[in-house]
Amino acid sequence: MPTAPRLSIGMPVFNGARWIRGALESLLTQSFGDFELVIADNASTDGTEGICREAAVADARVRYHRNPTNIGVLRNYDRVFELSRGAYFKWASCSDICLDGFLEACVAVLDARPDVVLAYPKALLVLSPPGEAEYAQEYDDNLNLEQERPSERFREYLNRERINNVMNGVIRASALRRTALNRPLPGSDISMMAELSLLGKFVEVPERLFVRRLTPETTGILMGRAAARPEVGYPGQPDNLQRLRLHSYRFVTTLRSPISLYEKLCVWLYLLRRVAWLRHRALRKLARLVTGRR
Repeated sequence: MPTAPRLSIGMPVFNGARWIRGALESLLTQSFGDFELVIADNASTDGTEGICREAAVADARVRYHRNPTNIGVLRNYDRVFELSRGAYFKWASCSDICLDGFLEACVAVLDARPDVVLAYPKALLVLSPPGEAEYAQEYDDNLNLEQERPSERFREYLNRERINNVMNGVIRASALRRTALNRPLPGSDISMMAELSLLGKFVEVPERLFVRRLTPETTGILMGRAAARPEVGYPGQPDNLQRLRLHSYRFVTTLRSPISLYEKLCVWLYLLRRVAWLRHRALRKLARLVTGRR
């Protein structure tokens, strides 16, 4: 077995032929090169397989795996991590671009600071409203979580989180393995990152080195439950009941987290307040439905 690289990049893909060449090139030409690129093809039916096999022949760092059947997007995200070998790990979408310096900057943070479990750069979002051309805009995640207390990092992450760009940063693999990874629920990636925040700090690299494409073809986020894609296992956005289920998972994952009992109690109190808010929100929605008001 060859020596494990310092970084593993996991690329789950389904029918990504339209963009994947650009995504691969943006990774394989990075200034930091000590990585493996693990591709898990979720039984694509377009030209994805040919492009990936070609890349694997051209660059020994590329490892291509094809699932016999489509196992769903969340399970495939977990699959690329299971196949990884590096001390650091990064998820990479087949439709996103990492500008040069992304890997080098994030790895440098993790190398220098053992208290950090995730480093991510600022982002640009590529949007495509219906009937309009694509355009890019700056997006600020504001998730530089360097609080000493795990409960404060957890609370700040869930309070600030909107679009989960930070999941595409570079993560300490030993910490990620201590999480539950992705649950079979929409929004489980949010819970996974919240759980990760209990294990260490998040650091934002100030340069804009991540270009994320958010269009109807690439994601259902920001477009509601109507954008769910059951044929590829994309579950859409969570309804109130699913949000409550996610919160129940958060209670359990906090219990098994290696933090003090006091910190666990602080997290549970925060989660109870969120559950109460969700319950109130669900009751208001039900009342509007009964009365016919919007």
